[in-house]
Amino acid sequence: MTDAGTREEERERRHLAETMRLLNAELERLVDSIDRSAEFIQAQKEHLWEHWRDMDSSEKARFRVDVDLSVAQGEHSVKRRERVERLLESPYFGRVDFHPDTDTAAEAHYIGVHNFSDPETQEILIHDWRAPVSTLFYDFESGRAHFEAPVGTIQGEITSKRQYKIRGGQLEYMFESSLNIGDDVLQRELGESADDRMKNIVATIQREQNAVIRNETARVLILQGVAGSGKTSIALHRVAFLLYRFKDTLSSDNIMILSPNRVFGDYIADVLPELGEEQVSEIDFDRIAGKFLAKVTGYETFSEQVIKLLENGDEAAAERMRYKATPEFVAEFDEWIAARADEDFVPAEVERKSRRLSSDWVADAFEEARGLPIFTRLDRVASRAVNQLKRQVLDRGGGKWSSSDASSVRRQVHAMFPYKDALALYKAFYDDPARRGMFQPLARKRIEYADVFPLIYTMIRTARQEGYGHIRHLVVDEMQDYTPVQYAVLRELFSCDMTILGDSNQSVNPFSSSSLATIHSVFPEADCLELCKSYRSTIEITEFAQRVSRNDKLVPIERHGPRPRIVACSDERAQREEILGVVERHGESEHRSLGIICKTVTQAEALHGFLSEAGVDLTLLDYESTEFTGGVVVTSAHVSKGLEFDAVIVPAVDDANYADEMDRCMLYIACTRAMHELHLTHDGRLSRFLKFAAESAERSGDVDDETAGIHDQATKTPVG
Repeated sequence: MTDAGTREEERERRHLAETMRLLNAELERLVDSIDRSAEFIQAQKEHLWEHWRDMDSSEKARFRVDVDLSVAQGEHSVKRRERVERLLESPYFGRVDFHPDTDTAAEAHYIGVHNFSDPETQEILIHDWRAPVSTLFYDFESGRAHFEAPVGTIQGEITSKRQYKIRGGQLEYMFESSLNIGDDVLQRELGESADDRMKNIVATIQREQNAVIRNETARVLILQGVAGSGKTSIALHRVAFLLYRFKDTLSSDNIMILSPNRVFGDYIADVLPELGEEQVSEIDFDRIAGKFLAKVTGYETFSEQVIKLLENGDEAAAERMRYKATPEFVAEFDEWIAARADEDFVPAEVERKSRRLSSDWVADAFEEARGLPIFTRLDRVASRAVNQLKRQVLDRGGGKWSSSDASSVRRQVHAMFPYKDALALYKAFYDDPARRGMFQPLARKRIEYADVFPLIYTMIRTARQEGYGHIRHLVVDEMQDYTPVQYAVLRELFSCDMTILGDSNQSVNPFSSSSLATIHSVFPEADCLELCKSYRSTIEITEFAQRVSRNDKLVPIERHGPRPRIVACSDERAQREEILGVVERHGESEHRSLGIICKTVTQAEALHGFLSEAGVDLTLLDYESTEFTGGVVVTSAHVSKGLEFDAVIVPAVDDANYADEMDRCMLYIACTRAMHELHLTHDGRLSRFLKFAAESAERSGDVDDETAGIHDQATKTPVG
């Protein structure tokens, strides 16, 4: 380092030390404030208790107001204390020196997770990463730049940019960065081991990511991102930005995340709290199904559907899924439902206790309720009929009117429509000869998963249902795994802004997956953005996964590591011993997390049993799991979606186990979970989707005796 560089680093260390001093002083003040608030509240409560009988109502009200104010002040101080404690670990990660055209000199702006001002001067010492001025750090190189301030656009010039790594309040390194978020810092961050949870990425947000995060105009934003592009993290940072930007009108209570499963929900749970925001509520399609169908019918879950397809391969079921997974199905079904009121309702006379309402009266009442869902419309007509006949009976001395009389009238009205409920109506849709065979119940009161959301959509379209009116922003992850009818259900339940994200290359069920274009057809008003740069895996792993399932738009980050290993084993026992050896070597490495990703949960359970008996400390993640744990994890490709590991083992990559397009999707998902190392094992003939690897090894001469004989081996039973 030059003398000038040494002097500059020393100045930065002094600046950091002064910032730490002010933060510690503020922490001390906040702790004292919290203690004083607690003491005051306790004293007020004791006084109120002792003198309650002697106080009039106005004195009691004043005391309550004082206590409420002290509680609010204490809660505010607690939140401030949490933010200061977070800043004490790492006060800031960047600095941008900006010279506005209207000023005589450049000013240094330090960027951190939260805003912090000098308590005495109120000068901003650290700018929140979401603040308008922070866009200078993310979006511009040295030279001309601008940002949007409350007073308007501020034009000027960036004279310098720096990046820091501060841990435990100590400066580990700093870089001059003339370009946007320098590669040096990004490479260091990407090269670290995976944590037990998804981390915030405020120090390394890239320009294209920042554009997504700060998009505040799109009512619906659809984000297609390649594997490892950070799309889920970006969506969560967008939530944090919106909470900051609209803090007066938007709170964490108004935001919900629809995630693929509860393990993933737990995996991402720390990101928003790390950014100083409250956790938001979470939901998944299984819980929506449970809410609607609990008293209607039993049903197959999505995970059960995946298991059925992976382990049994039911072509007739796949055909039914394909039929119900298109926008055309939703349009056809919608039109059919809308026609039922006009075509199937037959008005008739209603009679009770010698009093009658003509069929014309019923027809007029039904017409007046046009615009309501059909079953709600029938209820409205029935209620009017009950009131009309009851009044006639009571006014004209016809006797008493009982609840059984009202029930009789309601039955008569509902009998004018041939379907008693939404399930009966849905089944009738398949009476048409052109659709016959497309509805196949699994049992008398159990339907296929492919019918779950068409049925829920029927319920929503035919009767008023309780939605999620308090939710003002919905984040939908793994968008490619949901069908157009599921999106139609979301549109009915959530009349709010949405961020919808996923990767069309990572579908767990190609028979019912949705492309970006398909989802856009459901939300024609949406802004569509794509993230093509992949940050998770090394180039070697990324290129390997690209050969499994190519995405020509994917651009890998320039980070190198060992080539993926494919190990051919003589039999299943040898394969398990090989996996055990990789696990043991991992334990001696610098890496922390290892994912053993099988094709199915059944295979994962069997391998978990073997490794547990061998003394390995590991966790099984299956469809019932609710928490993500670090260390060694055994799971299936489906459950692993969205997760990442330092190293990954993919067992049983033989041609019997990975044979069709759905298997290819699972293999791609498994391989793209790996950050630094990827190991694949098999006995039997290598999967057709990995044939490129065997051919490459033979061409380069990088092949052992076992691998050389791979295509002559008989196919053995896959692991599990």
